Amino acid sequence: MQEFDIIVEDLSPEQRDICDCIGVEAYAKLVKRYGGLSLYIAKADTVVRSARDERIRRDFNGYNYKFLSAKYNLTERTIRSITADALQEHKNAPLEGQITFDNLGG
Repeated sequence: MQEFDIIVEDLSPEQRDICDCIGVEAYAKLVKRYGGLSLYIAKADTVVRSARDERIRRDFNGYNYKFLSAKYNLTERTIRSITADALQEHKNAPLEGQITFDNLGG
């Protein structure tokens, strides 16, 4: 990949703002890797909420809705919504020692 020197003053105002925000070295890396592509950057609250929801799913044991609602300061209904897929996985998981068609081999 070719080297290129960035002269910040030659960048468009939007690109200069990105460069100022992340630094010249990171900007050059970004341009080399994603140049020409449309790139979506999520809002901070979306990133924070997604990370929180993932922690909730990891903490979920199939029954601890009240505990999680208190821990994360959310309603039990919200916890149930966040953990709906995880609950289905818990319900479908084989019991310990149970033989399934998946582990019969073949």
